[in-house]
Amino acid sequence: MSEERKLLSCAARWRVLPQPHSPDHEIFRGGAASPRWAGSAVAFTSPSRHSAHPRAKTASLYLRNAAGDETTSSDSSDECRRTFLSRAATAAAIAGVPSRPAFAEGEQKSEAFESIAARAAKVNEEVINKENELMIKEEAAEQRKRELAQQIRDDPRTIYDFTLPVAGREVQVTDLVGQTFETVGEEGSTKKIGSKVKAILVVNIKQDDPIARKNIPELIALASKFGKSGEFAVIISPTDQGYFEADTSVLLRLKVQSEYGWGSTPGTILTDKVNLLGSGAVPFWRWLEGSCRTPQGLGKIQANFEKFLVDGRTGKALRRYPRKYQPYDIADDIAALIAGKTLPPAGANFKEEWRNAAKEAENDTYRFQKGLNYFDQ
Repeated sequence: MSEERKLLSCAARWRVLPQPHSPDHEIFRGGAASPRWAGSAVAFTSPSRHSAHPRAKTASLYLRNAAGDETTSSDSSDECRRTFLSRAATAAAIAGVPSRPAFAEGEQKSEAFESIAARAAKVNEEVINKENELMIKEEAAEQRKRELAQQIRDDPRTIYDFTLPVAGREVQVTDLVGQTFETVGEEGSTKKIGSKVKAILVVNIKQDDPIARKNIPELIALASKFGKSGEFAVIISPTDQGYFEADTSVLLRLKVQSEYGWGSTPGTILTDKVNLLGSGAVPFWRWLEGSCRTPQGLGKIQANFEKFLVDGRTGKALRRYPRKYQPYDIADDIAALIAGKTLPPAGANFKEEWRNAAKEAENDTYRFQKGLNYFDQ
């Protein structure tokens, strides 16, 4: 049997053959695929479903005449279907079905991967550069701290080399706290060591600051606990800088005495108003801020009620506490100094309070800021 007869037989069994001598018949036999025939609603359905279709009956008769009895006896249904589908697939390929979609998709994926790799390499390079810059800044900051620490060690001055204004006159710190000295060392290398006052706490205050209601009573309590025999003293200094202190030095002395009993407890000392910052800062406070800096290396006062603990024997400042670090939390440090021991590690909230103080220094009402309340006077 010829190829054409096989195809005609297959088409007859699947009821998809066009009418003889019609345009569809000619296309089926040798021309291109016809939309009318290819899109027929009766294609590829069972014979029983098309038994009543006129066109299917005509196609069946035509095939019997053209192919004879040989068609129905030699070709199985499966072979016809395979032959028909194979030829249809070949025709579709010849008609121009694209042959490179998978290859093109692979090229796109490769290009996308290369683009992602390039971006990742760029981001990695930027991260490395930032880390290097940060490392350089940290090393510079550490070097600066070491230099400052060396300058402080080389500075021969102590708290006893300065004066503070009290009741309108300048008074030596030695006389304010009632310090006595003893000479130690051999001849030619002697030095004076404080013998009576073992620890001094210095605080800048604002009487109308809300936390004064808690800080000042706690400072008095520390003086009562450690200062009975004169081994501990607290010096507080009000200022117009930062949040404005409206009262005069005389009125402030009366207020803290009447409201808190300041001055009636041994070792509690109140100075006149002083400037802490700028060109008009008193030498005592300028030295104190520079010799005992914050954990971030900052010297200048940032807020009210910063506290400085000074070793009474050497006159050197040892530790600085932030605004909201409570005086009661300093008790262990004071006790260690009085006992002649090294300072214990700072409390668990020490660094956290300094971090909070750094944030408050930018927006808190009681912060110190340039251009506000006589900063440069």
